[in-house]
Amino acid sequence: MTFATAINLVTILLCSAVLVQCWRMTRALDRFRKADFPGTVTALQAATTEAEGVLRRIRQVLATEAEPKLKIIADASQAADELGVMIGIANASADRLLETARQTRMPGDIAA
Repeated sequence: MTFATAINLVTILLCSAVLVQCWRMTRALDRFRKADFPGTVTALQAATTEAEGVLRRIRQVLATEAEPKLKIIADASQAADELGVMIGIANASADRLLETARQTRMPGDIAA
């Protein structure tokens, strides 16, 4: 096989590949032309309208329910902080009482 024959065979293969791609592109364009764009647009519009309604209801729920819940959480957090301070004071008092008891222990007592 000569060089010219090999080049001709490669050219035939490439031209065949181009023909196949052209055929595939023609089929895709036909499907594109036959597509139901008005139906697609209508479905997208309905989905958008439904999503807007859901968002509106979520905003309403957040506006009515979120504020009281946030107040409850803030009150609980404040109570937790106050309880933490009270526990700290109680621990300090217990430590002082224990230290006082150790210092006033009589010589005959059993050592702790």
